[in-house]
Amino acid sequence: MIVLQILKITGLVLLILLGVILILLAIILLVPIHYRADIGYKDDEKRYNVLVRANWILHIIRVRFEKDPDRTDTEAKVLFFKVYPKKEKAGTLGERKAPEESGFSKIKYKITDLYVKIKRIIFMINDERDQAAVRELLLRTKKLLWHLRPRKTDIRVDLGMGDPASTGEVLGIIYALYPVYRDKIHVTPDFDNKELDATALFKGHIILLVVLIALLKVYFDKDIRRLYRQIQKLKEKKEARPAEEDDDTEGAELTE
Repeated sequence: MIVLQILKITGLVLLILLGVILILLAIILLVPIHYRADIGYKDDEKRYNVLVRANWILHIIRVRFEKDPDRTDTEAKVLFFKVYPKKEKAGTLGERKAPEESGFSKIKYKITDLYVKIKRIIFMINDERDQAAVRELLLRTKKLLWHLRPRKTDIRVDLGMGDPASTGEVLGIIYALYPVYRDKIHVTPDFDNKELDATALFKGHIILLVVLIALLKVYFDKDIRRLYRQIQKLKEKKEARPAEEDDDTEGAELTE
């Protein structure tokens, strides 16, 4: 009886822990991260200001970024505790000096490196799997950007070109594009003065589950991973030393 009671309590505790973990995962993946960006520009003062704020899980986690011509400030908090920026530790790292090479060796290496890169790029462009990888990557990027887009946009501009004729021409172009931006952009014309004062507000949210699914689809796509490996080979080729090159490099680079 005692053993059964212990097993029952243990199972109940494990079940509660599993439930807590599932709830935490649901919160992390499904609770949206809300962001807001405020941008301002004054042409007469030649000044701008960018303020980006994001919060997550009932403002428990908050990030703030502000930039103007005089300073750049970034801050991250969890509840009332600042987690970024932290105090930097003093210290310096030694730098390794690259061995010197003769001018002829450098030129020869650059020509060989460029030749191999051109052959590989041509091979990648003509390869059907690489073309499919690029199409899939563009599709996934488009869908992800659509999810990240601001749900609310409000841009207000005080615009003056210095004379009524020029101001009227610019306004004509802006109003011709009205079906594109509709109520998102509001322009107040000044037909007498030359000015450009603008404020912009962008608000939206990000759901981590959507981002995670998009990244996993890209990661597990065989054609995209193959394309990534080929791009890495191009980078490795650039970092290779001339002394490590041999005559068979070009053929080996194009072999899969």
